[in-house]
Amino acid sequence: MSSTVDPDYDRSICATCAAQYTASSLRPYRIGEEGTGDGCPICLDERQYVAPTGQAWTSWRELDGKHATRLEPDGRDPRIVRILTEPKAGAIGQTPFIIPSLDGSLIWDCSPYLSPSGVESILSLTSSSKPLLGMAISHPHFFCSSVTWARKLGCKVYICATDKEWFMRKDSFVDEYYRKNVGIPLTVECIFSPGHFPGSCVLHWDRSMEQSESSLPQTGVIFCSDTCKIAVDRRRMTFMWSYPNYIPLPPKDVQKIWQSLRPFQFGDIYSAWPGEIAFGNGKEKVLNSARRFIEMEGWGKNEYALEE
Repeated sequence: MSSTVDPDYDRSICATCAAQYTASSLRPYRIGEEGTGDGCPICLDERQYVAPTGQAWTSWRELDGKHATRLEPDGRDPRIVRILTEPKAGAIGQTPFIIPSLDGSLIWDCSPYLSPSGVESILSLTSSSKPLLGMAISHPHFFCSSVTWARKLGCKVYICATDKEWFMRKDSFVDEYYRKNVGIPLTVECIFSPGHFPGSCVLHWDRSMEQSESSLPQTGVIFCSDTCKIAVDRRRMTFMWSYPNYIPLPPKDVQKIWQSLRPFQFGDIYSAWPGEIAFGNGKEKVLNSARRFIEMEGWGKNEYALEE
């Protein structure tokens, strides 16, 4: 569909969190003049923020031509492909992934914009026997322009129904799952890991079940998004309710996250940002980090239990 007649091109996109709204021409405002404009509920929530300069809006039409999409295979496992936007669009700057499987590919998470060449590049990785099975999104900060992506790619968007109040587009392309793990491709599973948001999820890919070259990694891998975040030393993880506002998760929620991940085997952990990858002993790193985090929040070793 041409950009001149496609209403998605003019729907308002928050310049900070990149959530796309059904409405177009939402009004910006300066801090202190909130009544003169339209706020973004996701950014008004304490887990996110309104920029010091105030609320700003953009649109797909404004992003089109100013940004490019590039697919970047991972250096260690080229089956994992990052979808990069250059230059960065939105303040968060996350990169979605394309994850292959025995029965098709899945896009994990979303970003504000996808160029026409990006659409072609993604679809070129699919086939009639291994189609694009959908997009699954970890939590509301990464909902972005997922409906527009889905329309262009011809697939469904999967979100956790627990967080549907934060999804600003109502559309037939959106499918919800509720408070449970869901496997979309055979070897890929969305793990329900509430904490950062009540419906936050982590993606697990069981590479041991794939038919692949023996030189490629065979261990499980998780894509953690914001459920937990890889530390600079790549040996530790942290657990936050709000990352930009530095509000930690309470220990009870950290315990729940570990309990959700405990049944799964994984060696590597991929973050939503390029370069943030923890290779090897991933499950051990999450467990040790969860224990350390809980104890640094004042709980003694006899006040919590995290089973290996």
